[in-house]
Amino acid sequence: MSLSRAVRAPDLTATLFTKISLFLLLTAKISFAQLTFPPKADPPLAESIPHFNIYAHDQHIANEVKIYLESSYQKISSSLNDTLSQVISVYVADSEKEFRSLLGEGFPDWGIACAILDHNIIVLKSPLHFNYNTPLSELVTHELAHVFLGNLAKGVTLPRWLDEGFAMHQSKEWRFGQDITVARVVLTGSLLRLSEIESVNAFREAKAELAYTESFLAVSYLTAEYGEGTIRELVDYLAFHTSIDLAFLKTIGSNYFTFQLEFDSYIKSKYNWISFFGDTFLLWVGLAFLIVFLYLAKRRHTKKILKEWELEERGIKRMPEGDTADDWSEDQTQI
Repeated sequence: MSLSRAVRAPDLTATLFTKISLFLLLTAKISFAQLTFPPKADPPLAESIPHFNIYAHDQHIANEVKIYLESSYQKISSSLNDTLSQVISVYVADSEKEFRSLLGEGFPDWGIACAILDHNIIVLKSPLHFNYNTPLSELVTHELAHVFLGNLAKGVTLPRWLDEGFAMHQSKEWRFGQDITVARVVLTGSLLRLSEIESVNAFREAKAELAYTESFLAVSYLTAEYGEGTIRELVDYLAFHTSIDLAFLKTIGSNYFTFQLEFDSYIKSKYNWISFFGDTFLLWVGLAFLIVFLYLAKRRHTKKILKEWELEERGIKRMPEGDTADDWSEDQTQI
């Protein structure tokens, strides 16, 4: 058994005013016992650059992946103050069959990308042949972030929210409407504890979406409050089998339980109904629509009053039932 990180295609989720595309991230345990690494698959070697070998049928896609890998490598390396000593093989699959040949049949049907940490491999579905409505740059960055963090952890299993939250934080996976989701669960008292996210594979879809949204927010809060280097320091302690309580205590000065309470308090203060309606872009969109509606209603009412005055001046005090002022234009009254 080997842990890998899998990304699923986004689902359209109904929100208060619109349907949003939410990039739901899941991790699956996949058996690679019957696979050979490196895999013997169809994609030929298209690009070979420092840190990466890119295998793809389409040269344009290979070039695009290369650009995203180089850019993401620099950003993540700077964030963690770390480098990758091993060359990462990146495969871009053109078909489901090819994708399965690289990963095996144990991979979930919804998966569109996977980082196989034990073998320094990233497998992506080609955007030319799969419609997953997710920027390729975001997908590449997310998977590479898992590789970096896995390398830093030296085989130690990290807290689920930390692993996924870091990948989402690096690829900036925040969608319009996710603030609505968080505000709703805060108001209904359905907020998850970070420790609960370890069981995300057993969650229903809506709860899983919330789990990953909270993971993103937790890592974002951790880096904003204690500095970008906090993630590196925390993972370093965990990599040496330090307990999570002691790792947090040494990193930020409080234990894991206290941090969870702190994060919980932060979420509730930021996403209560007052701050939500005061900060969210949705409020301003709603106000804009309200202003346009009031303007059109006022204009229609004014036009009706002017028509009625015009008819009164021509001696028409009462219109037949069912008629409107528009039915009694000057031309019609002269017939």
